[in-house]
Amino acid sequence: MSNFAAQTVLENNPLLSLLEKDERTRLWQNANVLSFKRHQVIYKPGQDTSSMYLLLKGSAKITVHTRRKDIIKYLVQPGFIFGESALTGEQERRDYAYAMENNAEVLVLDCRSVLGLMRNNFAFAQAILHYIGERLRYTENQLEKVVVQDSKTRIMEFLFQMGKEQGKKVGFEILVRHNMTHQDIADLTGTSRQMVTAVLNQLKRDNLLYFNRKKILFRDLAALPVDQ
Repeated sequence: MSNFAAQTVLENNPLLSLLEKDERTRLWQNANVLSFKRHQVIYKPGQDTSSMYLLLKGSAKITVHTRRKDIIKYLVQPGFIFGESALTGEQERRDYAYAMENNAEVLVLDCRSVLGLMRNNFAFAQAILHYIGERLRYTENQLEKVVVQDSKTRIMEFLFQMGKEQGKKVGFEILVRHNMTHQDIADLTGTSRQMVTAVLNQLKRDNLLYFNRKKILFRDLAALPVDQ
């Protein structure tokens, strides 16, 4: 992505559009665009938190490694920020960020510049706090699901949300293009790869969806057995 295209993204981003033109200019002066290959580390635990990121192209995942398995905290789609822990006072990274496809591009922002803008622009500061709050609520909600729901229900709900939020209508069906493996879905839902495969195969046999490595086609999203 060219610098001009990246600047255009900066201007049109719902969060950063709250900045005045001269404020965006100052932010851009301390920013740079980086490209990553699939599975490449964007940041990892122990690194300093002097930068935060805006995803320009592709997708990314934020994960925590444990002895038993990896846990995906959340996915990042183009237009969203991540790695903002310095804004909450953290000095070192505690998780990993990975690119999920080739040619993923991120805009690297200087956290000190962002904090300076937050001090002088109340609307921008309020929007950043709301964004962080929404992410915390999402994480808490995922934790609650692990405690109170069985594996099959968590996978079903994840698929339904994917179709609702990322799907595009193709006639009467909903198409989602993605870069997630069955293991990625398992890591996101706190289940196993075998359970994810079993649920997808059952839904395919029931003619509720079709899937391959790059897409999921929901025959009838509303027919998925979840609470809506």
